[in-house]
Amino acid sequence: MKCFNCGVELSEVSFCTNCKRDVSLYKKIVYKSNALYNDGLERANVRDLSGAVKSLKQSLSLYKYNMDARNLLGLVYYEMGEIADASIQWVISSNFMDEGNMASEYIRMIQEDQAGFEELRKSIGDYNGALKLCQQGNLDLAKIRLGNCVAKNPRHIRAHQLLALIYIKLSQFDKAERELSKCLSIDKTNTLSLKYMEFIQNTMDPDDSDRKSPFKSEDETIRYVDGNELIIQPSKVVDQRSGSFGTVFNILIGLVLGLAVMYFLVLPTKINQVRNEVKENIETLQANLDKKNADYDALQRDLDEMNSTRVGLEEELGEFTGEAGTLADMDKVLEIADMYIAGEDHSVIGEELFNLSREVDKEKMSENARKLYDQLLSSVSSELAEGVTGDAYSAYYAGDFEKSSLLFEKAYFFNNDNTDSIYFAAVSYENSGDKDKAKDIYQYIVDNFPDTYIASMSTQALNQLNGENG
Repeated sequence: MKCFNCGVELSEVSFCTNCKRDVSLYKKIVYKSNALYNDGLERANVRDLSGAVKSLKQSLSLYKYNMDARNLLGLVYYEMGEIADASIQWVISSNFMDEGNMASEYIRMIQEDQAGFEELRKSIGDYNGALKLCQQGNLDLAKIRLGNCVAKNPRHIRAHQLLALIYIKLSQFDKAERELSKCLSIDKTNTLSLKYMEFIQNTMDPDDSDRKSPFKSEDETIRYVDGNELIIQPSKVVDQRSGSFGTVFNILIGLVLGLAVMYFLVLPTKINQVRNEVKENIETLQANLDKKNADYDALQRDLDEMNSTRVGLEEELGEFTGEAGTLADMDKVLEIADMYIAGEDHSVIGEELFNLSREVDKEKMSENARKLYDQLLSSVSSELAEGVTGDAYSAYYAGDFEKSSLLFEKAYFFNNDNTDSIYFAAVSYENSGDKDKAKDIYQYIVDNFPDTYIASMSTQALNQLNGENG
């Protein structure tokens, strides 16, 4: 352990033997940070990744220079499929300590596998797109995007969880349970995955079988009353008590009477019944036809509405996937990060960041994109600010105001504590003839740096410019 003040290796005493500073509290903080790192390492070894992230973040909050904790946090993020968060941790680690740092080795491995890194980067776009589709209620397209995401990045826990949530919404609990099982195989104690799994187990009915045994109710006997007695005999037994002649005569009489009853009573009734049935059938068919026509009209209206909704969704999708969309901003930041990882000159990185700041609104970026953007800017700004400021003053005193205006803006971008840079940018724009741009920057100074000398000078310049226009 080295002294925070002079960098000399500390001994067992509570003060630095070189600079005599009290390091007792500093030692406690470092020891606690190391203890939390060991706890995170133990949790990661048993695949308690959520717990490992929590312990490692606490370790870094106590001592941000704990390289072992920061590198392990990057590995845990990478295992959870969070490639952007992992890259941020390794870039920060390599900035703190370049030589002998495993973070540099991890970055080198990513550089060697550009195809794999590209797939992981595209999976981030698929996940963000699916999340927006879910917010819009388009679950079918969201499922497709998430399927692409987990195919490219099978360890992306949040993608599996979102896909499981969609399946739960669609009551496809078996598929949801399968996705959550994949999450828990990566992170055994993930609270959200366990919560979804418990919901599925409480919702699904373990006994979904409601089949009954068949029952046969055929009556295989004949029952009739003879006097005061109930006679039961098999259905195939014939009563032999009647004689042959009587039987034939009775049959003939029965036929004649049956024909008479049919002709005078049954047949007219049957004809009327058939007519009524035909009439009812015609009315039913007409009603069904009217209903189908109405259904067709309703379906046509629904189709028109769906087409209109589709056009609107395609326009909204264009806002995210177009050249100026949120996903495009993330792609641009990742491209600059790729250049940084590849060892591109810091002046080129700074130029790309400055150009990006003039093209997009940083506040509209996603949280991960904004964090990576700030980290990249922090990595190069201190190195570039002084040189750009010197070039700006050289161009200004040489009378090249078009060049100096842009350079002063860039100098303020790299070091916004140097308020003289933004003031001289406004003066350069005014001298180059771009009055509108000059007024905008003067007004920015008045609004953001009140009660300062440059604010007073900017107010006078604004009054003069407005008077010229008047």
